[in-house]
Parts: sequence; structure tokens; C-alpha cells
Amino acid sequence: MNNLKAAKMDDHNLLLALAGIISAFGIKEIWAIIQKKMDIGAKKDEREESLYTKQIEVLTNKITQLETKIELLIEENIQLRVKVVKMESRLITSAKKKVNRKKDERN
Repeated sequence: MNNLKAAKMDDHNLLLALAGIISAFGIKEIWAIIQKKMDIGAKKDEREESLYTKQIEVLTNKITQLETKIELLIEENIQLRVKVVKMESRLITSAKKKVNRKKDERN
């Protein structure tokens, strides 16, 4: 009878050990799934950050190009203003000469 009780106890202990192993395996698997979800979320965040970083770099480059274009246009505008002033000066000189010629012809 002691052998029977010992066998029942051994079976009980074996079942408890088996249940512990199964539950540990289940917890381990659940933890692995949770970790995978966390890793996927982290990778998604990294991809989004990478995408934002790339967009920021592209926009920064565009801004730099626009600043360069603006500087060139400002320089061109200054050069054109100088040309206009010179042309105005020539026109005024030419007009003065014309007026003086007409005055000389009348006299």
C-alpha cells in the first residue's frame, strides 16, 4: 500500500512538474510574442524616424538650393539696376545734347 501511495505521489509530483514545465513554456512563448511585438513597434518607430530624417534632409537641401538661387537673383537684380542707371544717364546726356543742338540751330 505504501508503494501505491508512493506511486500516486510520484504521479502527482510528475503531473505538477509537467504542468509547471508546460506553463513555463507557455509563459516563455507569450513573452516571446510580446517581445516580437515590441521589436516590431521599435522597428516601425525607427523606420518612421528614418523617413522623417530623410524628409528633413531633402527639405534642408531644397532650402539651401533656394537660398543660393535667391542670392544669385539678388546679385543679378543689382547688376540690372546698375545697367538701368547707366542707360538713364546715357539717355539724359543724349537728350541734353539734342536740346543744345536745337538751341544752337535756332540761334
